[in-house]
Order: sequence, then structure tokens, then C-alpha cells
Amino acid sequence: MDNGKSKAACLICNETCAVFKKYNMKRHFLAKHKNFGQQFSTQELKVKAADMVIKLKQQQRTLIKFSSTQEAATKASFVLAHKIAKSNKPFSDAEFVKDCMVDAINIVCPEVKSKIDAIPMSRTTTVRRIEAIAANLQENLLNTANTFKCFSIALDESTDVLDTAQLMIFIRGIDKHFCITEELLSMESLKGTTTGHDLFNSVMHSLETSQLCLDKLVSITTDGAPSLTGKHTGLIKRINDKITADYPLHKVLSFHCIIHQGSLCKSRSDFKHVVKPVVQAVNVIRSKGLNHRQFRDFLQDIDSDFSDVLYLTNVRWLSLGIVLKRVWELKEEIVVFFEMKDIVCDFSTKARDTEWMSDFAFATDIIYAKNE
Repeated sequence: MDNGKSKAACLICNETCAVFKKYNMKRHFLAKHKNFGQQFSTQELKVKAADMVIKLKQQQRTLIKFSSTQEAATKASFVLAHKIAKSNKPFSDAEFVKDCMVDAINIVCPEVKSKIDAIPMSRTTTVRRIEAIAANLQENLLNTANTFKCFSIALDESTDVLDTAQLMIFIRGIDKHFCITEELLSMESLKGTTTGHDLFNSVMHSLETSQLCLDKLVSITTDGAPSLTGKHTGLIKRINDKITADYPLHKVLSFHCIIHQGSLCKSRSDFKHVVKPVVQAVNVIRSKGLNHRQFRDFLQDIDSDFSDVLYLTNVRWLSLGIVLKRVWELKEEIVVFFEMKDIVCDFSTKARDTEWMSDFAFATDIIYAKNE
């Protein structure tokens, strides 16, 4: 018999006994191997027993090695699934990644191809891996949140491609060791209306699920949406009323989102006389296919550091800084291209005005700084 920590394995038939006791082993031997070793001498029995022990340990090492290989394959599957999720790639890309790995390994070191084949990377497996990672991250966040001495939340409500309103709740908390944690707490889907009452219920549901008390909430950051900042029925008003009722001595500060503050500053800045000619020049180049192709060829011929100009997207106001920066870098090339094509554009005239160029440079620096 070869015993482990809690079980005993028979060297003859490899059958295990649940309880490692002398009586159990003796009963097993008399019941199944009573006539074993009658033809062997005492020395031969010792040699036979030693040989059986060696064979059993070899089998155990093989099982351990197989288990380690499976564990490594599973771990690799989680790592790849995590990268796919972070890169916002389709789940089906996991199979493509595995095919690429198999083909590369088959050329570089074919002896380990079987280990790559053992990595489970189907779409369904990738979904399960990502769900397990998300559940683990959520659990870790909730455990960390329970140690917060105080915390603040930031809210942003938007609409996805299916016209479903999504309320994103970000949390920043600090524990007794002054360790700061900042993470996405939850994303609440609003199927119907998006009034202050609906947003309030979603926030309270998220905080209750996370076991966070309002007496530890110190501030709320939102944008300027009426459903969030309304004086009578807004989310902040409802939360303040809730805190006043439950914790009369506690107060919560409210702030305007720094990103939206930047947007407000940009909208109040008088840069229209700069932006309008720049956007017009970009539209002249990119709105017509011939002009666009010729401009790119022109930049390639003169070995420019850039290959194209960029469109302005008003919805994504941060793109304005990038557009101004690119046009500033290509201002001389744009003027030369317009002269070659005999294109009449305000940008060509403004580019010769020193005062306007100073405003252009100032606007580019100020607005582009918001992107950093």
C-alpha cells in the first residue's frame, strides 16, 4: 500500500481506500489479493513492492504534469480573453488569435504545438472567461468599497446604439491607509424615462448593492443635464433630501464635470473667426474626392510628415483641438495646394494676415491643451 494524506492506493490494482486504516487495507488485500506473492520469496516480494511503488509514482507524476498543462492552458485562455475585452474586440477574434498562434508555433517550435491546441478559445469559452473576470473585478471592487472611510461619485448619462439610456456611475474612495481607489462602480440601464426620479432610483440601487452608506458620500460630480442638476426634481436635489432626512448633520457637495467645464469654456471662447476658415479649408479638401486624392498625393510628393487633414466632429468637441493642430502643421502646404488648384478660400487670404495667424496659433494651443 502507498498512502497519501487521506487516502491509500493499492500497489497491485491501484484501487484507493477512502480511509487510511490498517483494517481497511488488510480487508482489501484478503478479499482481492489473498493468493498474491505465494510463489515469491521474502526478498522477491520486497523487490516487487519497490518496483510497484516506482510505477505508481510515475503515474502520479504524469497526472500532475497533465493537470499543470491544463491549468496553464486555462490561465492562457483567461489572459487572452482579458486582452480581447480590454481591446473591445469581437469574441470571435479569440479563435482567429488561436489559429495565428498555432500556425506560428507550428513553424517556430512545432514540438509545443499540442500545448497551444489545448488552449480553449471558442466564442462561448471567451464569453465565460470575460464574465468570470468581470465578476472577480466586481467582487474585488465591492470588497475594497467596504473599507472606504469616505467616497465620491461621478455620473454620466448617455444613450447607446439601441437608444437605451445608460447611467454610468464612477466612484472614488479612500480608506484608512489613505489609499485612493477610482473605478467604474456600475452601469445602470434605463429602459423607460430618464427623469430625476429614475436616475435617483438607479443610483440608490447601485449604492445599496455595493453596501455603501450615504453618510460616507462627500461629493457628486455631474454634467449640466436638468435631470441631474434640477433644483426641484433633479438627482442631486433628491439625494440631498435623502441625506438630510437620514443624516441631518451630513452635507454633500456637488460639482460640475471638469470635461464639461472645458466644453463650456470652449463654447464661451470667441474663436469663430479662426475656426470657420479652418473648417472651410478642410471641407474644401475632403468634400470632393478629386481634391482629397490630389492633396494626399501632393503631401506624399513633398515628403510631408502628415498624410491628410482631419474632419471636425461637432459632437466630439475635443476633435477641434486635433483639427486645428493638424491644419496649423500643414498651413503652408494647404495654401500652396489651393494656389495650384486655383481654389478661392478664406483660409488662403487669412493665412497672409499676421494678426489672424496669431489668433490661429493661440486658439490651437488653448484648445489642443484640453486634449492632454
